[in-house]
Amino acid sequence: MKRDNSLFASPELTAKSAALGEAIAAARIARNLSRKDFAERANISPSTLVRIERGDVSVNFLAWMQAFERAGLLALLQPVADLRNDALGEARRKAESRVRPRKPAANKHDF
Repeated sequence: MKRDNSLFASPELTAKSAALGEAIAAARIARNLSRKDFAERANISPSTLVRIERGDVSVNFLAWMQAFERAGLLALLQPVADLRNDALGEARRKAESRVRPRKPAANKHDF
């Protein structure tokens, strides 16, 4: 039996996933596609599409990505994939980066 992951989601996550689901629904409606047609083109079931449009966090990631792709919204997620947009992560990477020890410079005039 599958567990309901929405029980473990924070209120902020639930709100954000609902907003993303609404964006997918709006894109589908703007393209004048029925749920059945959109789901078929996204290679997901119509019931999965309904769950995505409602912002259900327990829908698998691949289904969300297929819906974003079919809705033409996948490019909007590109800034998330850019590591430079993660300020905290970038600061940690710089702080924890290893510096290679270097040989001391040879003294040319060693008498």
